[in-house]
Amino acid sequence: MNDIHSHFLYGVDGGMQTEKETLAALKYLEEQGVQGIYLTPHVMEPFPENNSKSLKRHFDNLINGYAGNMDLRLAAEYMLDSSFDSHLEKPLAIADEHLLVETSYLNPPLNFHQTIQKIKQKGYRIILAHPERYLYMDKSDYRKLKADGFLFFQLNLLSPTEYYGRQVWENAEYLLNNDFYTFTGTDIHNLESHRQAFNIKSLTAKLTDRINVLIENNRQVFFN
Repeated sequence: MNDIHSHFLYGVDGGMQTEKETLAALKYLEEQGVQGIYLTPHVMEPFPENNSKSLKRHFDNLINGYAGNMDLRLAAEYMLDSSFDSHLEKPLAIADEHLLVETSYLNPPLNFHQTIQKIKQKGYRIILAHPERYLYMDKSDYRKLKADGFLFFQLNLLSPTEYYGRQVWENAEYLLNNDFYTFTGTDIHNLESHRQAFNIKSLTAKLTDRINVLIENNRQVFFN
């Protein structure tokens, strides 16, 4: 597959912390057949030093130490918090036009829909990371957001395994079965917990087929 959501850029957020950890994880994923990855570190208030300039510098350091064959690219995962507007002038976008954004899991951001309009006015398309994990959302919220052609849903691959709990699993299953998702990503922060999570629950053939469509979308839209 090709991944559009990961936290491999070491030492910048709650993801991987050392070059050794990152390089070992990248080697493992290449052995599993992963061909390309967008590194999408968090840009949010708890990490005030993370901005386009500083993250590009960290990315260059990683590339200098990487000897594998995967296609590594840099973007970011933007929290829609009070600092977001300051990053909107020159954000790290996926394929130059898609912004990966997230919200709090428990509460919607202030002026959520106005912020979406700001992003659209800048000419970016929105990928909403892991909507199944936002416990404040219900089916009507999903429908309202999906009705906007500039906003796409991204599934976390671990959500249908019950890694994040039963409610998230049920949300993911509903969204998969009703074709809300367009893309998928691993959202890997720690490789070992990610590997163990796939032992929690086997996926049905139906869900696997739907997820494979998302994996193919990743490839065609961003890595073709």
